[in-house]
Amino acid sequence: MPEHDDLLRRFQPVVRYDSNEQFFADGAEQYMVNPGNELRRKRTDDANGAVIASAQPALDTPQLTLAFLGRTAYGDDNPVQEGDVIGVTGKDYREQYRRMRVAHPEFNNVLYGHAIEANGRLWLQYWLWYFYNDYQLSFGLGTHEGDWEMVQFRMDDDAGHPDVAVYAQHRFGEMRPWEDVEKLATEPDRPIVYVARGSHASYFQAGFHQTEAWYDLADGRREAPKLHLEILGTDEPAWTRWPGRWGDTLPREKNLESNAPTGPGAKKQWTEPDKLLDNPPSTSTHGKAIAGPDVQALRSGGRLRVVYDVTGRDPRPHELVMTVNSQDEKGVPPRTLNYPVHSTGKGKVTTEIVLDPLKRYDVAISTIAGDPPIPSEATRTEIAAYGDRAPTLSLPQRLLALLSRLVAAIRGDRRRT
Repeated sequence: MPEHDDLLRRFQPVVRYDSNEQFFADGAEQYMVNPGNELRRKRTDDANGAVIASAQPALDTPQLTLAFLGRTAYGDDNPVQEGDVIGVTGKDYREQYRRMRVAHPEFNNVLYGHAIEANGRLWLQYWLWYFYNDYQLSFGLGTHEGDWEMVQFRMDDDAGHPDVAVYAQHRFGEMRPWEDVEKLATEPDRPIVYVARGSHASYFQAGFHQTEAWYDLADGRREAPKLHLEILGTDEPAWTRWPGRWGDTLPREKNLESNAPTGPGAKKQWTEPDKLLDNPPSTSTHGKAIAGPDVQALRSGGRLRVVYDVTGRDPRPHELVMTVNSQDEKGVPPRTLNYPVHSTGKGKVTTEIVLDPLKRYDVAISTIAGDPPIPSEATRTEIAAYGDRAPTLSLPQRLLALLSRLVAAIRGDRRRT
């Protein structure tokens, strides 16, 4: 209904990402066009299931699109079966996502709005789609292809605004009265959602959160544009009710991990949003995170070099997580790398990332330590462009900068082959 659409726009949440985040809320069309993605039947111990549709179809295989997905049947009248999945080919999720965002910027930064009435109350739901859950704490435990998250608000008809907010966090949801939810200072109807590093769980506060067996960090320091709100409407697109899984990841630890997720319409809160109020509340506790590491990030031979010293920390960190971003590369997401910490606690890492001397970069570096592993805050370093350090360049200096940029790019290509 038009008035519901107006409310969805008015109370659209503001998303704040963590410094070490690489995967952002985007359009679900990404899975339809990502090269190699396939809609398949359930895999067996011997092989993957039969291909139903593909992002790069061959012969008479149908083209994979959102419109092809349905609740009981596909666009070619093939029946939907239990266990159907959309799988990603390969495990280089970070690089695939970077290429996808550059190739299809029209799908970047999307939020889905859905209004639903239940037991006489109107709920405003906001669904967020992520290409990958990059929860990199315990040797990749908890990572999976695809990630659907949501927050929702219950409207108070008399007050003209919501009275309850629910933010999904792993298996549960955290609830707060509307008046206790942080809002955007310039637009007080728009609540803020702090998205946890990698897991994309939603929190009311920035900082460190412990929930169930997971540790989440959501510092809210990664800049994010306003998301494009796509309202799904009362005539719900058929793809929202497709019961298959958005990703082909199976759990290794069943008590900690889960399968890749089902879509919005396959979840109970899609039609019964108040059911989340019946669940046990999240056991999330908010506290102060471990301080960021003592690190130095700099240019070295055209590449990013990191010098670190984590001696004296108890427990000793065993891994560095680096997220590198350039504000001069619009539409290109950050790049995240993981490196083991040297047994001495000190070390230098020359990464494979080529730094353009004419561009600015920000580098966020955190650590993982302990068993169970716990993340630290991120230490952020700004790396200026060559021209920023010398605003008035002579002709020889300009030529030297361009030559340095060319040499760095060539070296980067050679080292990657």
